[in-house]
Amino acid sequence: MAYYVSNSLIFFLCPCYSGIRIVDCAFRCANTRNLPGYCHTPGKHLFCSVNPMKQTIQNLRNYFHSGITFDLKWRKTQLKAILQMLEEQTENLTKALEQDLAKPPSEAWITEIGIVQHEARYALKNISKWTKPHRVSTPIFLAPAKSAIQPQPRGLALIISPWNYPIQLMLSPLIAAVSAGDVAVLKPSELAPATAAWCEEYIPKYLDPHAFEVIQAGPEKTSELLKEQFDFIFFTGSTKTAKYIARAAAEHLTPTVLELGGKSPCIVTHCKHIQTAAKRIVFAKFVNAGQTCVAPDYVLVQDDLREDLENELKKALVQQFGPENSPQNLTHIIHKGHFRRLDSMFDNGEIIIFGGARNEETLTFAPTLIETDLFHPCMQEEIFGPILPIISLTSNDPIKEALTIVEKHPTPLAAYLFSDSASDVKSMKRCISGGFAHNDALMQLSNVHLPFGGVGTSGHGGSHGYAGFQAFSHMRSEFCSPSAIDIPLRYPPFTEFTMKILKFFLSR
Repeated sequence: MAYYVSNSLIFFLCPCYSGIRIVDCAFRCANTRNLPGYCHTPGKHLFCSVNPMKQTIQNLRNYFHSGITFDLKWRKTQLKAILQMLEEQTENLTKALEQDLAKPPSEAWITEIGIVQHEARYALKNISKWTKPHRVSTPIFLAPAKSAIQPQPRGLALIISPWNYPIQLMLSPLIAAVSAGDVAVLKPSELAPATAAWCEEYIPKYLDPHAFEVIQAGPEKTSELLKEQFDFIFFTGSTKTAKYIARAAAEHLTPTVLELGGKSPCIVTHCKHIQTAAKRIVFAKFVNAGQTCVAPDYVLVQDDLREDLENELKKALVQQFGPENSPQNLTHIIHKGHFRRLDSMFDNGEIIIFGGARNEETLTFAPTLIETDLFHPCMQEEIFGPILPIISLTSNDPIKEALTIVEKHPTPLAAYLFSDSASDVKSMKRCISGGFAHNDALMQLSNVHLPFGGVGTSGHGGSHGYAGFQAFSHMRSEFCSPSAIDIPLRYPPFTEFTMKILKFFLSR
């Protein structure tokens, strides 16, 4: 590597290719001035055919290997920058969310901005503790050695966020990456272009631009991106796309966290507080127009509670979202393709008991309750929209009937039970799901002390709080043995006497 400085430009010869590269040296971080081979603005070439994406990834790796991100002070600075960004750019971000999804300002703050601020503050408060080595026991036969687990950053992470919560599901894993000391490529959803543009504009302005790169990409460019080698991939989205990402990751043996979805059941049995249950179900289901991976996907209700539940659901819908078929403060459907998929679920024998109004041109879709059976099209796939099927449980053992139905579907990301029966709660232990909430729904996501993640077809790995820090970290085992003390028993030849001693200690 050879380079020299001329005015405001650095000219240097890169060993990875033939030619001269011009690089803007107006670095925002003085620590990067001495990084050999660092290219601040990929794509400014004289005679070079290097892929800008490959160069961007190499730049991030160079920065990681400089050791800057290992510094706890640097990590705290980045977390504070996220908080500052959200505080100062709330108005611009709210406008972007309104443009993409017609999110009401209150919902934008609750589900996107406020919850991320809470998580960033939690990480900032606990990062010193998280990053310390954790001492573990050492067996007596290894004395006087000491053992510990030391969290280390994985390196270069790829974060792919979805369109339904484009800020929360971008910045929440970014907080985990920052806490762990990783650098990252951030790929926002092309289906939410306004928020993707917001990320591309403001993340480099507030966070270290040498550590985090926002790349806007459609399917074709994303495919190219996935051919590159990353140290970790965090993906939130559909199961179909996750399979493609998992295959791409397997080519490089890259570990992944996949946050997916599924048909999350909501079971109502032996419930004494139907009104409260209805209000909580309505909020969890219809916030963000039902475009939430852990929203209740369908309700299984004890037959003698069905009529009361439906009446209370209707009241709760009017209270929270306004008159039937003319809702207020309701997020829109993301695009016409998704709208048509939801629209195709009607005229299949269901009974509409509330709502049903929809307009493809405006992408508005009123909250809708339907009575149906297990064979209806909406029960064959995750709905991911403002349609809530209600199915009666008619047997003498409704919880057993409900669990039998749930087990016939792929493993859900969440399971919900509204019941005052201790026996029903106990029965839910056999229900495999990513998470579980009793007498509530969706609110488990707001607790940063709880790991969030799926199982089986709803994904794998965890995020939020310490679980997110763990996901983006490698927990390195460390074993320290003093050389001043050396016990002869550990070396051959192993006599009958030494074997007795070794067996005694190893059996303890």
